[in-house]
Amino acid sequence: MNSDVEVAAQHALRIFDTTDVLLQRAFDLLSDSDTASLRNREAELHRELKRMTSPLAHVQSMWVFDRNGKTVVSNRFFPTPIFDVTDREYFQWHRAGHGPTYVTEALVARVGGDLFFDVSRRREDGLISVGLRPDHIAAFYKELVSDRKNSHIALIRHDGRYLARWPSLPPPDQRVTASEVLITRWADGTTYGEFDELSNLDGSERLGAFLKVGGYPLYVHASISREEVVTEWKREVGVLAAFVMPGSFLLAWIAWLARQRTLALLVASHKLEHETAYRLRVEETARQAQKLEAMGRLTGGVAHDFNNLLSVVAHNAFLLKSSRLNDDDRAQAIARVERAVETGTSLTRQLLSFTRLQALRPELVSLQERLPALMAMLQTAMGPRILCTIDVDSDTAPIEVDFAEMELALLNLAVNAKDASPKGGSVNITASNLFGRELNANVRPGVVIKFADTGSGIDPALLDRAFEPFFTTKPVGEGNGLGLSQVHGFCTRAGGAARIESELGKGTTVSLYLPAAPRTAVALTHGSSANPEPLQCRVLLVDDNVDLVNSTSPMLKALGCNVEVARSVEHALAILARGPIFDVVLSDIVMPGPLDGIALADALRHSYPDLPVVLMTGYSVHLESAREKNFTVLPKPCSPLVLVQTLKRAIKNQVNEQ
Repeated sequence: MNSDVEVAAQHALRIFDTTDVLLQRAFDLLSDSDTASLRNREAELHRELKRMTSPLAHVQSMWVFDRNGKTVVSNRFFPTPIFDVTDREYFQWHRAGHGPTYVTEALVARVGGDLFFDVSRRREDGLISVGLRPDHIAAFYKELVSDRKNSHIALIRHDGRYLARWPSLPPPDQRVTASEVLITRWADGTTYGEFDELSNLDGSERLGAFLKVGGYPLYVHASISREEVVTEWKREVGVLAAFVMPGSFLLAWIAWLARQRTLALLVASHKLEHETAYRLRVEETARQAQKLEAMGRLTGGVAHDFNNLLSVVAHNAFLLKSSRLNDDDRAQAIARVERAVETGTSLTRQLLSFTRLQALRPELVSLQERLPALMAMLQTAMGPRILCTIDVDSDTAPIEVDFAEMELALLNLAVNAKDASPKGGSVNITASNLFGRELNANVRPGVVIKFADTGSGIDPALLDRAFEPFFTTKPVGEGNGLGLSQVHGFCTRAGGAARIESELGKGTTVSLYLPAAPRTAVALTHGSSANPEPLQCRVLLVDDNVDLVNSTSPMLKALGCNVEVARSVEHALAILARGPIFDVVLSDIVMPGPLDGIALADALRHSYPDLPVVLMTGYSVHLESAREKNFTVLPKPCSPLVLVQTLKRAIKNQVNEQ
């Protein structure tokens, strides 16, 4: 029965959807014409309605009535016979204003005496009625039940009125009464269900199902005599028993064995679940302990280094305020503060490099020129007991990286080499083109920089954790575990990879795989002087940090800039609304209020496309968004030379684009 009601409901749904389309086409045809206009066009409308309904076998007739219930146009007759339908339930429904569409029960036509049920829709000056054939639907139901005896299928309105039925329509006074269970279930909104009840038509016990027809107030109702089902079941069971009974006992025994085994497996499964849950709790506890250990290393290493730097700055600030310093001593104090700032900046870059939140400043780097220049710095970091050599192949391709990060990566490796070689040793740094046999699947062809030391090496069991942030084998206070993670972060952000090889007692080799620079990359010019050249431009400085503004603004003014300060994005937009009188906007990313520096850059790109914007940040979760939008981003802190060069380049690029 379930399959019968599903198929019958789909058939009914197609019929009523087609009828809806037909009614809509009729509405479009009649437009807003009044009854007099329609009567003047009767011949034309008759032909058009006939053309629209002729391909539809389920349509019995189509009529247009005026507001008084009189016929106006028909698809079947011309001229249209005049009769009155004010006594019909569908006309009374529409006149009462209950709804736009109405479906009747099965009726007898007043012209021709055919059986039909009506689907009508109200219009401004009357209504349009489409008569559908119950016998067309009943014929489909007959094919559906085929030769099954005592099978009935009916299309019933939600109040129990019959529209169509196989084997035959009942008399109008016989319907599913409102007191029956089915009507109650339909009124409660049930769209599908099964039933086992007495038929109100012949009193027989019937099994069946019902299904609502889409969104229409109609149900397909299919049933079969219980007696017929029982008789067929007994016949089939008798046949099966003769052939299947011996095997059934065997299957029952096998099923019992399977049940016993399943119970045993369930017990084992429950034990496994408990053990798994216990292991997960233990592993989570271990992870929390590792996090606490990492925090201990961080506070013991990084905080120790920062406290040293802050002490240097504080002591020298005190000396600078003192009037006892001569010019040489004052210059040395200033130099010590600058070195402390540079060291703090490097340490901050280590913290941020592996999180990908550090602003990058990629530049075209020739390793033949830049790598040997680092010899003195690396040798100083490693001390006199370690001999350092650098060898760069003459044909090594240029790379495009943040050179400060590369410098920091090599410095971290140098410090590790020193710690691994307390009795001295050697370090060999080489750079060459990356050959095919060395290529990693995730790395574009480029170059490889190998940093090899002859130190104590790393335990093979710890190699997999070597690049983890905060992981270190050094005592607390002597290392923060960020060195190798910064190396890994640098290579990854440059589009390459890092690999470490080590053998206890023989040394460690760290390979930095870096892609070659594209041919379109342009080398940056590096000023030889520590003092930037005059800038001579108008700058709108947007930053909420008072101390930073009070140091940045005088510096820009000392370089010949005319500086105006905005404390928020809203303040900056208000200043610009007076007129774009600036050459460049320099803004922090993290700002108070609903808008940040990226939002300001977006707004200026739209409203003032000729005004360049340079963003600055020390840390920002929006940094990746700024990069994706191709904004210029500088790290905090940056040297005055870098700031001036970046502002000049932004202004120059804007002029060139114009």
